[in-house]
Amino acid sequence: MALVNPYGTDVDPDDAPDPMTLAGLWSGKSGESMLMTLSTVDRHGAPDVRHVLLSDLTERAFVFHTDARSRKTAHLEADSRVALALVWRDEMRQLVVQGRAARSAEGRLDGDFARLPRYLQLLSWVNDDELAARPAADRRRALAAFAESHPGEPTRPPWWVAYDVVPDRMVFWRGEDGGPSNRIEYVREASGAWSARRLAG
Repeated sequence: MALVNPYGTDVDPDDAPDPMTLAGLWSGKSGESMLMTLSTVDRHGAPDVRHVLLSDLTERAFVFHTDARSRKTAHLEADSRVALALVWRDEMRQLVVQGRAARSAEGRLDGDFARLPRYLQLLSWVNDDELAARPAADRRRALAAFAESHPGEPTRPPWWVAYDVVPDRMVFWRGEDGGPSNRIEYVREASGAWSARRLAG
């Protein structure tokens, strides 16, 4: 069901709440399992991008999970600066987030992993570069064999980690049929407070 924008088509800094609250309203109750774009910076300073699942949206951060052995993790450990983009096509909305990523608390990971579908739990154990290099039929057999040998609920692999992206800048774009689109930009000040201004769409 489409989320109704409680602030109308024209999002105004004077009417909107703080940006994390607005992000929660746009995303739904928790933003769980929403696809988002994650941009990182490599060791040469070049941007890299991929899609990840937004696992959770808290009062302070956007949370996603990944493999600690991955390319994106190497980028994040060397340079914590990131950008996120979330799109709601039917609602004509986009949210761009800039901030820094830090490892989530270990204490939440087991619970997060337990909520994954079994297929993703199993895949997190077997899907590495060595398996990826094998033919497709071999990969399917390896996953099936692992699933058969682990009939119960798998434990969390030690390399399955999470990151909190704490925003410094958030830009909400809102389109309108037959009218001008508009953006509202929030920037975190040194005090921690947010300033907001309206921008052209």
